[in-house]
Amino acid sequence: MAVTRREFIAGAGAALAAAGPLTGLPAIVQARPLKVGVFVSEVDAQGVDELAEPYVSQMRLGLELAASEINGMGGLLGRPVELIYRDDGGSPPSQSAVTALVTEEGCEAIVSGFLMASPRVITLRINALDAPVPVLHGLWTDGSYCGPITKHFGPTARQIVPAIRAYLGDLDDGFRARPFSISNWTPSGRRVSEYLYGALGGAHTGDALVTTPVLGNHPGEYRAVMRWAHEVESNIIWNADPRPYAVNAVNQAVELGIAEGKIFAHLDFSEWQASQLVPGASIITCVPFVASDPSPAVQDFVARANAMPGGELVTHVAFTHYNSLMALKAAMERSGEASAEAGLAGLAGLTIETATGPLTLDGAGYPTMPLFVATAEGGGPLQVVRKIDQIESGATC
Repeated sequence: MAVTRREFIAGAGAALAAAGPLTGLPAIVQARPLKVGVFVSEVDAQGVDELAEPYVSQMRLGLELAASEINGMGGLLGRPVELIYRDDGGSPPSQSAVTALVTEEGCEAIVSGFLMASPRVITLRINALDAPVPVLHGLWTDGSYCGPITKHFGPTARQIVPAIRAYLGDLDDGFRARPFSISNWTPSGRRVSEYLYGALGGAHTGDALVTTPVLGNHPGEYRAVMRWAHEVESNIIWNADPRPYAVNAVNQAVELGIAEGKIFAHLDFSEWQASQLVPGASIITCVPFVASDPSPAVQDFVARANAMPGGELVTHVAFTHYNSLMALKAAMERSGEASAEAGLAGLAGLTIETATGPLTLDGAGYPTMPLFVATAEGGGPLQVVRKIDQIESGATC
């Protein structure tokens, strides 16, 4: 019969108690686990796939690599890390879902998951419980929300867009941008759209809000949007649709024969999406990690991730979620106590060393961090074309 990790720990504790005083045993065996709740987006209430893969698997990879390494070093001040996963159903978690993790499971940190709105909503839910539990977010955001318990480890649109624009401007000082932007129709997507409208420069030719995975809709279908962008003579398509299927836009433009002469700039792009590009398709993006970066620290991280189950693919999503758990470890060590309150106190203004360079959480809980402008074409790898050693978050709260 299979034995769960929780049953094993409970059984081991009972056996050791029966054997007499605990002497000479590692502290991690004696301590209760430090539970970290993790929200993932897999299937909604209607049974519709949220189409967030491979990002859900990449979240798990980064978190489980970090937990494995932390536990191998003796845990968080002697307490082993235990990850508790819950499906948010493709919507920001309900009060009952957050209560179950914090109050019933006893989680002392929450990883907010894929959805951009989740940190804001989870913070409200935790505030209702009067429980100072840190909320860790590892994916990019618009940078407009600053909650006292939310800490971010992915970049903001206000870091990404200026970095791409600066790189394109350096390539061609005479480039006259005619931007067209794509976001999704969620409230968070609309906030990104509003930011892009004012941030892109040039004659903004159009702005499309596309669907998310909802029963009866067609997520990942961009052909009509690409025809519109072509008809208004846009020459740079800014894609802020956060789901991995956003790669379909450039592929469908190639299929329609209207990609030539256009730049496809993505606010988020991964090695998996690069592998999906069809011949003739190319993109530019800005991300916190590129697996092909030859630096020794990055390649060491990739090798450690590769050694994990399901670690054949390594993207920035694994990297940022790994960093979030390592930051929690550093925060608790900084405070000298492995608890939610100590973790939250220690995260304020924290700097950690990562495989790409130092990351510092500012007063709003956003990261000043290294970023990479990268390109990919025709199914080839994501390749770094410029590293920015440190870039401030630009958060607007």
